[in-house]
Amino acid sequence: MPSVAEVKKRHESRLMKMRGVVGVGIGQKDGKDTIRIYVEKDHPKIRAALPQTLEEVPVEVVVAGTFKAL
Repeated sequence: MPSVAEVKKRHESRLMKMRGVVGVGIGQKDGKDTIRIYVEKDHPKIRAALPQTLEEVPVEVVVAGTFKAL
């Protein structure tokens, strides 16, 4: 099985093109590595378009609002 970082790298550009997605990262939930998809707002259409897993790695959706560069 590929590393979580490899999976993230393969899918990040496609995910970032999706409406409402503002970031992609790596996290942990319940002691397991996850791909975190950060979204601008919690909306059923956005959630429905996002995968639940990527190459067997669980996906966690995080409502983060808009990111601003400092």
